[in-house]
Amino acid sequence: MKRYIFIAAAMVLATVSCSKVYDATPVNHDVPIGFGSWTETLTKARTQGSNTFASGDNFAVYGYKDKTPTAPATVFDDVEVSTTDGNTWTYTGTRFWDVSYDSYTFFAISPAAIGTEADGTNSSTNVNAQTGAFVTRAITFGGDDNDILVADKKTVLKTDGSGNFNTYATVPLVFNHVASLVDFKVKKGTSLHNATVTVSAFELSDIDNVGQLTVTAAYTDTHPVASWTSPGTARTTYGPGDGVNDDVDISSPITIAEDTAFNPASPTDPASSTDLIKSLVVMPQTFRASGGSNPQKITMSYKIAVTGSADVEFTDKLVYLYDFDNVNDADNGDTPIASWEPGKHYTFYITIDAHAINFSATITNWVTTGATGYNYLVN
Repeated sequence: MKRYIFIAAAMVLATVSCSKVYDATPVNHDVPIGFGSWTETLTKARTQGSNTFASGDNFAVYGYKDKTPTAPATVFDDVEVSTTDGNTWTYTGTRFWDVSYDSYTFFAISPAAIGTEADGTNSSTNVNAQTGAFVTRAITFGGDDNDILVADKKTVLKTDGSGNFNTYATVPLVFNHVASLVDFKVKKGTSLHNATVTVSAFELSDIDNVGQLTVTAAYTDTHPVASWTSPGTARTTYGPGDGVNDDVDISSPITIAEDTAFNPASPTDPASSTDLIKSLVVMPQTFRASGGSNPQKITMSYKIAVTGSADVEFTDKLVYLYDFDNVNDADNGDTPIASWEPGKHYTFYITIDAHAINFSATITNWVTTGATGYNYLVN
């Protein structure tokens, strides 16, 4: 998702799913219930932004078996399932398929301890094992966190429409992101082709970083319905070189790449840019307007240097996330971005552009007097 903004001597531009088919294989009633998992994008064992699980990842599984007219019976309630290779998943206390029941339904969240309190209690996060609904404790986002994942509701029927035995030996869980992922990039416009532009400071501040995740029982077409609420006013600052997300080193000024495709009159996607913050996992949140209290913002310092001219420095330039729009052009009047939403990846491009002070010169014509001439006769 891309978003754009135009600032004084600079312009700023900002900013899935796969379908999977599983085959059912008839199994006997003594086959253990096993789990496999797929994630659509990232989560701390794995690298931020990675598309695959890694050794040390885990999730907590919940679920029940059901048949008419018997009441549903809980089978899994906060059972940790883990992996040592990112592919094979195991848990303690093996359960077996009960073929006397008509179906099983499963829910899961990752990481498994997302609901654990500081003293180790309430690890179940009060997840309802028969609806999948829960509200977490207050979760703090530090910038280097793994993503939080909630699996699709997975129902396994004992038989298919033809009466064939249909229970899976391995339950395939498809996880969804419920945090947000953001990148920040900087580039220069073509008007600065002959100039060297460097960024010496870049900071993302007043970002809400403590919240509670709610997933309701109303799964939509098997997908979890997730929302975030902030229990207080906790906010934080992110930036390159802060010891949290250090893909970019800003200990010395960074030279910014030129976006050779940039044309304010004919918007197009960037041809080139320089990363400043990469794969930052953040809490979904609504942006506050620049005129309000504690708006989410970028503070940056940069310099424009041209051979033969004095360097021009811009210090502590403010750019508000609320003001980013979705078109890479010469103004910020297009569709603005209002928030970071769960499960979405946002890329923000800051295009530094400048307009040189140039001169032209003309001479005003002599003003005629209105008479054809002035005369004096000497006799």
